[in-house]
Amino acid sequence: MKGKVFLLILLSYIPAVQAQQPVQGYVDSNLVKTLFFAGLRDKLNEDYSRANESFTKILVLDPNNAAVHYEIAVMNYRQNKLFEAEMAIKKALVADGNNVWYWMLMAELYKRKGDMEALVEVLNQMIRLAPDKEAYYYDRSNAWLLAGNTDAAMKGYDELEKKFGNSEALNHARQRVTMEKDDTAGGQNEGHQAAASLSPEQTMLVLGEKLYRQGDLKGAMAQFKSILKNTDQIYMAWERAIHIEVVLGLYAEALKTADEALSLYPSQAVLYYHKAVALQHISNYTEALTNIETALQLDEGNALYMELYGDVLFLKGEPAQALLQWKKSKAAGNSSEKLNKKINERKYLE
Repeated sequence: MKGKVFLLILLSYIPAVQAQQPVQGYVDSNLVKTLFFAGLRDKLNEDYSRANESFTKILVLDPNNAAVHYEIAVMNYRQNKLFEAEMAIKKALVADGNNVWYWMLMAELYKRKGDMEALVEVLNQMIRLAPDKEAYYYDRSNAWLLAGNTDAAMKGYDELEKKFGNSEALNHARQRVTMEKDDTAGGQNEGHQAAASLSPEQTMLVLGEKLYRQGDLKGAMAQFKSILKNTDQIYMAWERAIHIEVVLGLYAEALKTADEALSLYPSQAVLYYHKAVALQHISNYTEALTNIETALQLDEGNALYMELYGDVLFLKGEPAQALLQWKKSKAAGNSSEKLNKKINERKYLE
C-alpha cells in the first residue's frame, strides 16, 4: 500500500501538462503559448538557461502565470536550487492554490529541508484537494511522527480509520507510533522497530532526530553520517551533521561537511550560517563575515543571523557596526538575555 511509505514525488516523471493552466484573456496569447512550449522543450532537453529566458518573458506579460512559476520551480528543484524553487512554487500557489501538483512540489521541498511542520500544512492542503487519497493521510502522520508529535500522528491515523476503515497497514502504522511514544529510554531496538516500514535512510533519520532531541549528539551524528554515506539527497542529514559538529567543537570537520553540502544546496542560508559559526571559532573572521552576509542575503529577516553578523563584526574590530546588527536582531524578534547583555554592555560575549 502506498500509505506505507513516505511521500516520494518523482518530479522528472510529472507531465508538465498536468500542472498547466490555460492562458486566459491575453491579446498576445499566441506569443505566450509559443514561449511556454519553447520553455518546456528546452526544459525537457535540460537547457535550463534557455528555458528560463522563455519563462521570464512570459512573466513580463503575465506576472501571475501559475504554470510558469511552477515550471521555474521544477527547474530550480532539479538543479538543487531549493531556495529559488521554494520562492517560485509559493508564487504559483498564490496564483492558484487549488492545483495539487503545485502542493506536491511544495511537499517535496519541505521533505528535502526536513521541515516536517510545514510539510504537515502542505499535506492538509493536499487532503483538502484530494480527500479520497489515502496515501496523503499516511504521509501526514509520518510527518508528525518524524517531527516527534506522536499524539498528532495517532490522531491522524484515527481520522484515516474513520474515513477508510481499518487495515493491516494502519495497525502497523499505529504500532510504530506506540513504539516511538514508549521509547522514553532511548533504546535503539525499539526505534528500529518503530521505523520498520520506512526506507533505510528514513529509519536512520528518525533515530537520529530522536537521539538529537534526547541530547545524544554523538549517537545522532552516527545516524546522520550513515545517511550521507548512502545518499547525498537528504538535506536534513547535512544540516544536522554540520550543526552537531559545530556544537561538539569539530570545526575542521564542520567546514568540510559544510562545503560538501553547499556544493549540493548552494541556496540554503542555514548552511552558510553554520559555516560562519565554525569559521568564527577558528578566528577566521574574514571568511566568517562573507558567509554570514551570504546567509542574510538568502534570509534577510533572520534575527539569529543578524546576531552572529554583529558578533563577527565586533571580533573584526567594528564595534559600532556590531551594535547596529545586534539592535536589528532584537528588533527582528530576538529577545535572548545574552543578546540584551551584548547591547547593554556594547561588547561581544562568549
